[in-house]
Amino acid sequence: MTLKVSFEFFPPQTDLMEERLKTNVQKLIGLRPSFVSITYGAGGSTREKTHSVIKKIMTQTPLNVAAHLTCVDASKNETKKVIKDYLDIGVRHIVALRGDIKDLNAFEPHPEGFRNSIELIEYIKSRANITVSISGYPEPHPESKGYQSDIDFLRAKIDSGADQIITQFCLNTDYYLRYRDQLDKEGFTAPIIPGIMLIKKFRGIEKMSKKIGVEVPAEILNIIEKNLTADEEKNAAEEFAIDQCEKLRKNGFENLHFYTLNESEIMIAIANKLGFENHAN
Repeated sequence: MTLKVSFEFFPPQTDLMEERLKTNVQKLIGLRPSFVSITYGAGGSTREKTHSVIKKIMTQTPLNVAAHLTCVDASKNETKKVIKDYLDIGVRHIVALRGDIKDLNAFEPHPEGFRNSIELIEYIKSRANITVSISGYPEPHPESKGYQSDIDFLRAKIDSGADQIITQFCLNTDYYLRYRDQLDKEGFTAPIIPGIMLIKKFRGIEKMSKKIGVEVPAEILNIIEKNLTADEEKNAAEEFAIDQCEKLRKNGFENLHFYTLNESEIMIAIANKLGFENHAN
């Protein structure tokens, strides 16, 4: 089975980081991703930069761009303007999220804003016939109120018009399979796209995972304890991602979404080892 891939990037903070992102996006074009998504930043903190990056990728590359959009710190009118701006530059895919508050504080809806992702999805779908992706959590979200509550909320997002589910990353690949089976049992038919984190530093991914409620398996803890050299850690990260992709492919997943951290090297190495076609010049 040939895997279809997509990539997530975040808006760069400096001119140097922007040039680096441009270079890495160009390197990944040859893998012919289904789409690339651009994040919005905690608290909507990168709103203008997100729009700028999206416009540049859409005008300078052949890539399909999915724009992230959140409900955080914005009135409905402000969010509606962002949507209009996206549509005006040709965006036809939005990743609709409630969004995270800076410093992981509790979410408080803007008094004049969309209260949750369901309201946001409903508005987007009333405004334009475009693709809407939503988030899914194979491991409970830190604010989860329980399994049934999670299922009910996910169903409400789908019923509001969402087209597909992009999952939070997992470090235990079995959790993607369990999630797929749970949703199948509950009658969901929307495509599920596993989100794969491309690891740069294992200690960093351990810290991030603990913050957001992602289990860190013994395999990764053992790698951390070995105090690997930079090259050894890079190889270990590649092998870990390859193992995840192979297992998901063998279990019927056809689409994978990679959290690239704005890098390209590890993704290209993984693609080569998995036998992906690379159409780069």
